[in-house]
Amino acid sequence: MLQDSIDTTLFSSSPPEVLEEVKREGRIRALPPGEILFAEGQQDADIFVVLAGEVRLFRRSDKDEELLAVHRRGEFVGEISLLSGGPATATARTVGTARVLQLRVDTLRRMVADNTPLAKFVLQTLVARRQDVEAQIRQQEKLAALGRMAASLAHELNNPAAAARRAAEQLREECLSAQQRALAQDRRLTESQRKALMELLQAVRVAPLQTMDAMARSDLEDDLLEWLGDHGMRQAYSRASIFVSSGLDLPHLEELGATLEGPALQAGLGWLENTLSLAQLADVVEASTERITSLISSVRQYTYMDPDALQEVDVHSGLEATLAMFTHRLRGAVTVTRDYDTSLPKLWAHGGELTQVWTNLIENALDSMKDRGSLQVSTCRRGDEVHVEISDDGPGIPPEVQARIWEPFFTTKPQGQGTGLGLDIALRIIERRHGGRLRLLVSKPGETRFRVELPLKPELPH
Repeated sequence: MLQDSIDTTLFSSSPPEVLEEVKREGRIRALPPGEILFAEGQQDADIFVVLAGEVRLFRRSDKDEELLAVHRRGEFVGEISLLSGGPATATARTVGTARVLQLRVDTLRRMVADNTPLAKFVLQTLVARRQDVEAQIRQQEKLAALGRMAASLAHELNNPAAAARRAAEQLREECLSAQQRALAQDRRLTESQRKALMELLQAVRVAPLQTMDAMARSDLEDDLLEWLGDHGMRQAYSRASIFVSSGLDLPHLEELGATLEGPALQAGLGWLENTLSLAQLADVVEASTERITSLISSVRQYTYMDPDALQEVDVHSGLEATLAMFTHRLRGAVTVTRDYDTSLPKLWAHGGELTQVWTNLIENALDSMKDRGSLQVSTCRRGDEVHVEISDDGPGIPPEVQARIWEPFFTTKPQGQGTGLGLDIALRIIERRHGGRLRLLVSKPGETRFRVELPLKPELPH
């Protein structure tokens, strides 16, 4: 019987007479996988409430069908055409087996005219859905504006950044050439001594720099300072620092000291210091311009210039682009730990919308930690899904409000610091737009962990 087939918790917030009207007017349907509830362009499509399973909305595009939304237990499907009075704007299709409650559109119109309890309940639900849609539209408009700004900035900054990078490379070579000409004219040095200096310079430039921690660097600087002091050079702190930064170590100096001595050693080390210092300044200019280019690329990745289209998305590039947007908050007392599965394939998704999800989750984590602590970002593959976990070691979400974090406009942040829409928007993007899941795995003092589960490719009809 219909009365025994409806989970009353679906209507727990409504008056008892609503459930009675549902039982009287609704029709329970058990549907197989791939069943069409209504088709795009269909007039007077009925309204459905999902009781179990999943219903997805698709819209025809030039090459394929685009996934618009995913509806699960307790959600209405088909209300847009009722509100607009026009044909259905999408096709509704079950994924797997499903159970739905069908309300015929002419019956619902009659109930609206009679102002029945069920009609009031449905209309209230539709108004809430409209508010959700408007919130999502506002976010998409912001993203589109950011995309246009990013495109303009990329165009304006790319050319001067590339020019500065080429100029830095030329500056390094011109400085080296000038230093070589100056060395050739220095009569304090013999030909063999000048040759020894050039060979040492070439060896330092070719050899890769060794990575060392602060303690090892300090020890090496002390060794060089002691050697320089033993050879008559006092107050040589800056010289020792430049030598260490350039990859020069104690064996290099001892080898040079075997060829140069006295005034010649003083002149040779002065020339070497100046040459390496100029090269380091050129490196700083080049690194700075490369950073500008990298930031432009990050903004492009972050905005995804065509946010409405499904595209192949590199999850790691999107995460890194989002982290780059938070560089000003990460460079202080936040330690970022990455655990990426580098074998992950690209997935089909709305790239710009995924960056909204990463932004909301990372920003919430940083806010919780007050920009001090540990942020972990990890990825892995589970079957045909990609899992992304973002966690922090902040104080956690109080247990009494964890069930409410997905509610629109609910926030645990102080007044004026949060809209309460971040997690709601992220949830709708993951579940309705991508057919995935967003879960809070754990939240306690010292650990809060969210997991995003995304299909590699949305399940589109054949």
